[in-house]
Amino acid sequence: MKAVHFGAGNIGRGFIGYLLRKSGYEVTFVDIADSLVDNINKYGEYTVITLSTTQNKEKIEDVKAVSLKDIPSLEKVVLDADLITTSLGANNLKSTGNTLKGILKKRAKTNPKPLDIIACENALMATDMLKDAIFEGENSEFREYLDKSVGFPNSAVDRIVPNVDMKKELPIDVAVEDFYEWDIEKNKVKVNDGIKGAEYVEKLSPFLERKLFLLNGAHATIAYLGYLKKYEFIHEAIKDDFIQKVAIGFHSEAVKALSIKHKMDIDSLTRYSKKIINRFKNAYLKDQVFRVGRDPVRKLSGHDRLITPLNLCYELKLEYGNIICGIAAGFLFDYDGDEKAKQIQQGIKANGIKKTICDITGLAVENPLNAKIAEKYEELKNNL
Repeated sequence: MKAVHFGAGNIGRGFIGYLLRKSGYEVTFVDIADSLVDNINKYGEYTVITLSTTQNKEKIEDVKAVSLKDIPSLEKVVLDADLITTSLGANNLKSTGNTLKGILKKRAKTNPKPLDIIACENALMATDMLKDAIFEGENSEFREYLDKSVGFPNSAVDRIVPNVDMKKELPIDVAVEDFYEWDIEKNKVKVNDGIKGAEYVEKLSPFLERKLFLLNGAHATIAYLGYLKKYEFIHEAIKDDFIQKVAIGFHSEAVKALSIKHKMDIDSLTRYSKKIINRFKNAYLKDQVFRVGRDPVRKLSGHDRLITPLNLCYELKLEYGNIICGIAAGFLFDYDGDEKAKQIQQGIKANGIKKTICDITGLAVENPLNAKIAEKYEELKNNL
């Protein structure tokens, strides 16, 4: 079985590519960074270093890479693939879909074997986004081919892969935490139903939102509050009494909402919550608050990790004060090295906080949630 993975970064090498190689796939990475592509081809292998109470090293061998700019080589591997996966950021799915579209049209005429395409991104129903880009504007013949021969299962992925400053034997070695989870929509898979380490589930949305809220949402909250209190790493920030209280409170609010919406067992959700909080405390990861908080425009958007649980709690008439706190802190994330953070700060300076909240989150100025975020923003600004 042959797999092509778009995005040869830390998640690609340390999580998706790692599991695919362990499952026996021939793996070819695709990336726009020439130096990364060159190094993968030069060494043909890399080491995954698992960071917990001890270090565990595992070598991943026989990997290749092609440049996103090398269209002939890209076409060759995609035309022969059994599986295509991505971990390149949800913002890049549309352009990736447009790239794949042309190659899949050629494949429809030359290779009848089925394949699956799975987007492994921190976004709800990311594969659907990729699928929409491929289907957009196409004729019935191509759509029929896609429906018949290409599976588009959504997935939920969970593994923290920070940029740890540690000695590596090769520049493409990657450090990861010891926890991972990859949930895949079972009923949409055409052929790739045996990936080791992946869980095939009948209904994905509960797992997607559980991960988005309890991992991504709380993680961003810790990062934004940690930044305000001048911590460098997540494991330092979570030890702060105030930040830990907010993070646990965020979980409590989100757990109640998830249990009602998806009829999920609240005890199971609580156990998952405790596991996530303990993951944040892993000092071996040295996970910088800047990394976790980066691109606040996306993380504060209306369908992402902070606003989605807020809206759900509001709709269900549940408490949401700790979620509000995380969102407000995000609007105070003014890290100079982040262009998206600068964009938010420029918006606040030009238009005020309420208008900026509206522009970024989609919450109208007259929405009571907008006012609550603005109020907490001023409180944090003046007191932290």
